[in-house]
Amino acid sequence: MQKSIHVDCPTYLELGLKNGEVSTVNGKELNHEGVKHVIDYLCQEVDVKADDVLTKVKSIGKDEGAVTLKLYNGAVSTF
Repeated sequence: MQKSIHVDCPTYLELGLKNGEVSTVNGKELNHEGVKHVIDYLCQEVDVKADDVLTKVKSIGKDEGAVTLKLYNGAVSTF
């Protein structure tokens, strides 16, 4: 039987952007499917979905560079 682990600390993600799309997660370059898979995996313990993270990135309106997000208790915020 697998136990569910609940973490009482936030997760931070640094997402690199190219042409308005996330291309790196914490410094690792990935394709679109890889980005979504890694974000989903990292978000499991903080009750956040990859779609929430990607929506937040799009709402920031940056096309290039990097954004750092804080994920905690179901919320996504800029850091």
